[in-house]
Amino acid sequence: MFCSQCGAQLPADTRFCPKCGAASSPASPGVYPQQSRLYRPRHPRVIGGVCSGIALHYGWDVTLVRVLWVLCILFAGTGLLAYIIAWIVIPEAPYQLP
Repeated sequence: MFCSQCGAQLPADTRFCPKCGAASSPASPGVYPQQSRLYRPRHPRVIGGVCSGIALHYGWDVTLVRVLWVLCILFAGTGLLAYIIAWIVIPEAPYQLP
């Protein structure tokens, strides 16, 4: 792996370049790249894709977001209304051609 700023060779487990101090982002399996815009994705969705979109946008675990949303529905009571509003407001991700 090489630094994107200065081109120095980096060890696989480092987070910063020892020469220039730039942050390195090693690609690890199972981690999705952070999107610049909040979308409801088409693939890892269960009902409307709201929880998947929030999890992918912020880099969180989808299961954690879903569990927190269910807890909001059960204990706060406003979670279902917030989910429906988010379903309407958050746009669906555009189709990606291969």
